[in-house]
Amino acid sequence: MERVAEITRRDIVCAGGMPGHLALPQASGKVPGVVILHERYGFVQHPRDVADRFAELGMAGLAVNGFHRCDYQDALAAGTKRYRFADPETVDIVSAAIEALAATGRVDTGKIAVLGMCQTGRHPMIMAAETVRIAAAICWYGAGSDKEFEVTEHYPKPLEDYIARLNCPLLGFFGEADQHIPLANVRRMRDLLEKHGRSFEIRIFEQAPHGFLNNTMPERYRARQAAAGWRWQMDFLRRAFAGGFEPGRVSQHYSATLMAA
Repeated sequence: MERVAEITRRDIVCAGGMPGHLALPQASGKVPGVVILHERYGFVQHPRDVADRFAELGMAGLAVNGFHRCDYQDALAAGTKRYRFADPETVDIVSAAIEALAATGRVDTGKIAVLGMCQTGRHPMIMAAETVRIAAAICWYGAGSDKEFEVTEHYPKPLEDYIARLNCPLLGFFGEADQHIPLANVRRMRDLLEKHGRSFEIRIFEQAPHGFLNNTMPERYRARQAAAGWRWQMDFLRRAFAGGFEPGRVSQHYSATLMAA
């Protein structure tokens, strides 16, 4: 996917009153689209920047505020409070975003991916398990903390249940130095994906902490690892949108660059 010179961006409101930041390339014809879910900090600048990056590469990017029902947005952005939406809310949130992309008339609705980061990393998997509406699920350093494997009020089904029912390929990026997601849990996810015969690509980046894509947080950002992950992501999406993950066949790839024990 080649970089395009010009994009348009605007704030929108999706169904249910959910705010979004829509970025579109100035290109003819319909383009693929990506729904971007944010980190624990809510609808801050970073997910908007990610949407713009996709548009600059010829795709529609729509970042949405999945925490729009929260009444302490400033505290979320400051990192002083947390908010969670329950797994069952995922389909409504992402479906509203997909409908907003479709309403532009510019997006090929058969070529839509969902990207989650940090706290929302599990939600692309939920959407991929509960519907057939997306072509790819992307998880940047999410879905792998200890609590993600527990059944709770917010997580009423085991993570394995969603993994077993994925109906599109999954891409997962994790950091060797992530203090929130143990490497053993990444391997646990890999093993479950293999057990249930799902297509996936997982990569663990050397010396990368949690949140290493987020260049608005210099203490976490790792330019080299983030750039490598972005290239891998775009290749993954190109193949997913072109039908490169053939139905009836399983494609599995796991790689890790780690310090020797």
